[in-house]
Amino acid sequence: MRRGRSVRKHVIVGLVALLVIIPLNFIVNRQYPWWLWVLIVWLPLIAAHAAWARGFFDRSKEGM
Repeated sequence: MRRGRSVRKHVIVGLVALLVIIPLNFIVNRQYPWWLWVLIVWLPLIAAHAAWARGFFDRSKEGM
C-alpha cells in the first residue's frame, strides 16, 4: 500500500515537471524538443519504481 502511494507520487511529480518543462521548451527553443530527453529518462525510472512496488525485486522466501 505504501509502495503504491510512493509510485503515484513519483508519477505525479513527473507529470507536473513535464507540464512545466514543455511550455518552457517552446519559450526557449521551439526547434529542438529537449523535453523528450527528460521523458525518455524518467519513464524507465517510473517503470522500475512500479516494478519494485509490485514486488518484482523481492526475494522469494521459498526454498530458504
